[in-house]
Amino acid sequence: MKRTGETDSRGAGFILRRASARPSADANFCNLILVALTACTLLAQQTEQPPYKPTAEQISAVRAKMAQLAGRITAIPSRHRHTDVMADVEIFHKAADFILRHPEEFLTKAYYDNTLKTLDSGMARASELASGPPSWPSRKGRTVRAYYSKVDGSTQPYTVIVPDTYAGAPMRLDVVLHGRNARLNEVSFIADAEWGRPVTPLPDRIELHIYGRTNNAYRWAGESDVFEALAAVERNYKIDRARIVLRGFSMGGAGTWHIGLQHPHRWAAIEAGAGFSETRLYAKQEKAPEVEQRAWSIYDAYLYARNALIVPTVGYGSIDDPQLQASTNIRNQLLAEKIEPESIPALFLTGPKIGHRFAPESKKISEEFLTKALAKPRSLDNVKFVTHTTRYGECGWFRVDGMAKLYERAEVEASRNRRHAMITTKNVTHLGLDGIESVEIDGQTIKGSPKLIELRMGKWTAAKSNNKELRKRSGLQGPIDDAFVDSFLCVRPTGTPRDAAANSLALQKLETFRANWDKFLRGDIRIKDDSNITDQDIAQHNLILFGDPGSNKLIARVMARLPIKWEPAKIEIDGRTSTAPGQLLAMIYPNPLNPAKYVVLNSGHTFGEKEFKGTNALLFPRLGDWAVIGPDGVPFTAGFFDSRWKAE
Repeated sequence: MKRTGETDSRGAGFILRRASARPSADANFCNLILVALTACTLLAQQTEQPPYKPTAEQISAVRAKMAQLAGRITAIPSRHRHTDVMADVEIFHKAADFILRHPEEFLTKAYYDNTLKTLDSGMARASELASGPPSWPSRKGRTVRAYYSKVDGSTQPYTVIVPDTYAGAPMRLDVVLHGRNARLNEVSFIADAEWGRPVTPLPDRIELHIYGRTNNAYRWAGESDVFEALAAVERNYKIDRARIVLRGFSMGGAGTWHIGLQHPHRWAAIEAGAGFSETRLYAKQEKAPEVEQRAWSIYDAYLYARNALIVPTVGYGSIDDPQLQASTNIRNQLLAEKIEPESIPALFLTGPKIGHRFAPESKKISEEFLTKALAKPRSLDNVKFVTHTTRYGECGWFRVDGMAKLYERAEVEASRNRRHAMITTKNVTHLGLDGIESVEIDGQTIKGSPKLIELRMGKWTAAKSNNKELRKRSGLQGPIDDAFVDSFLCVRPTGTPRDAAANSLALQKLETFRANWDKFLRGDIRIKDDSNITDQDIAQHNLILFGDPGSNKLIARVMARLPIKWEPAKIEIDGRTSTAPGQLLAMIYPNPLNPAKYVVLNSGHTFGEKEFKGTNALLFPRLGDWAVIGPDGVPFTAGFFDSRWKAE
């Protein structure tokens, strides 16, 4: 084993270090971070016991306090409605509501006791907000706060740790992603923040601890939670946007790998401990269908390893932890791409034989690396960027807005000098530009301050942004699951179905989606009858339509402008025909009534309860952009649309 600080000759310019297990001089600092990153993991590893069952009297006591809190909330002046401080109050009521919905989450009597304490704390906040300015937004130390999510309108919590040194000047922010914790819910999250083990804030930073809608590896709405919580903190505290660090361990490490490398311009540095960075081996999916394998590139973080050239990166794993493989995958991908050694601002640490933990000495080395990285001004003037989907196509001043082949590697090598840019691309058809007056791209020159350029017939030209143009673009590229990272509305059928069995299956899928969202993504999906949909609904939301062209008015309304024909027992998609009684169509497509949003037919997330309860790496798409589903709920066939939304 090498001594701490030595560089591994195989590292191709980035640093590979192994750290000893001896305590460091900064053990208190390291242990503080270690506790923050591993507390949830250690809780999850405790021996499972039958959940505590509150008595009828205890449940009545909870409901009585909920009613009290609800009454105090109604007394809060209307000027606070839909504000962050109102969310800060309502999250306490939501916490009690959701643990009552899921009584299996009363894991021990402490969960019951903490539910009562949560409601008491909520009442104290509600009374304070009703009578004057609240005190908690300026509180130092650890505080639970909340925001209203645009995804489903739910109230979602987050925790901030604010040092005494914070005086309103912009400060470094560390965004911390927790590990998987089967014992986590809103009550336990609030209890930990409000009266859990004391923490000593680090004097040079604010910390944001993400809830992430519990355990989903920060995918889909869990990823939205990261950015919505970050936006809430930026609204309420002065944050130095040039010094925002993303970090996490275990499941949080997996989230850091994909969010950090897919949004490299958003972070000053990232630190990923353990976790996973690919699907096939980690989730044991060697025999997965091709339609599933293709979508792995959405979240297989190792495929985005090249973006470590853009954001300073730390990867860590203990030598006896199988999840060391996560950072090894990233490092091996960089080696395979023969990246120039001097261009890698990365540190890959291997900890001692301590299992699934972040070694204090390794944490100290990582912190020194991050501190040095933050001290250097970072520029996006010269970048080498890679993506596999337009969902993750942004890199500061440019945006991959179209690809010839989605889910395959697209590259942009870009430099700018004042307002002139020089760019080379692979697998890119549309590129958005910000603040550029002229660009030389793949040997062609375009002037006139283009906002969007496109490749047609081998020639790059300036283009106009046109939402009505039917093509896959940034944030409007599928697959079906992509509809649920932004605001969505489920539309329930009220008419007479053409195929009663198919309509019944659609309603079952709506109920399954509602139940899974409630339990695993901690919110209530918006549902309206088809007869009550307004123009405002169409303008604001992705529409998720359930039923068939007879039962659902919205399906009938958009049918003629979708690449499908749907008759009883017969479904045709771009000339492909499936014939069977009771079959159902599921698909995603730009909404003909509002091409800036999606329309989805008969599908929530294409994975379900089994995958949510299993490893987070299983939360990948199962159906692509479209599928014909048999009466037993199993798809007959599934596939993708091409870059022009035609079936491949």
